[in-house]
Amino acid sequence: MTTLTVLTILRLVHLTGLIMGFGGAVLADYTIFSHGVIRPVSDYTIFQTRLLSHIVSIGLCILWVSGFALIMVKLQLQPDFMQNPKVWAKIVVVAMLTINGILVHRYILPLVIRSQGRRLFDGVTVRQIAGLTFLGSVSLVSWSLPFVLGKAAGLNFITPMSSILAAYLALILVAWLGLFTFMSCVRSIQQLAAKQSAELDMTAKSWDEQIAALREGAVIDTRHGDDRVRDLAHFRN
Repeated sequence: MTTLTVLTILRLVHLTGLIMGFGGAVLADYTIFSHGVIRPVSDYTIFQTRLLSHIVSIGLCILWVSGFALIMVKLQLQPDFMQNPKVWAKIVVVAMLTINGILVHRYILPLVIRSQGRRLFDGVTVRQIAGLTFLGSVSLVSWSLPFVLGKAAGLNFITPMSSILAAYLALILVAWLGLFTFMSCVRSIQQLAAKQSAELDMTAKSWDEQIAALREGAVIDTRHGDDRVRDLAHFRN
């Protein structure tokens, strides 16, 4: 097997890991949003989130192993390969994905499990929403950026790593701001809807009590009327 064949196989394996991680992360975010934020967390939400998190973890492991193997093969073909700033930027991004994945398993998954039967944002603070959306933003940008860097051959040996990482950080901040604003609006709408629903329930309960009281009063008046008729008949007799 030639070196080029090995390189092609490793690239395919690397791409497979990237697709698994990116696809799993996107589906996990969609599951949490549609079955945890919009609707209460259910058994399906917990099962699906756990399953997808395992897929993301496997994809991340494939990225590390295949990436290290690619570097070894590339160094045989191109001794100055590690002098490419883009390579180091990709390593930093994958390291960020690893740290982010650890934080997701440590904080987000337990929160989803604890929220079973209610919406994810019910009872959480603004700081918690900021943390959740930040982890989501890091995941979204970090899984998307390797696709871009892989196709951006013009950055090789030219663009400094600091410039790539600065753009990476800027993308995370923009995504975080947008996601935090959106989720805060969703939470505010849900709180307003819950408040209005509670007020309607109280109004309906009040009306039911008033109707019941009126009915009871009508029955009492009827009974009193019957008593007065009997008294009048007795007096006449």
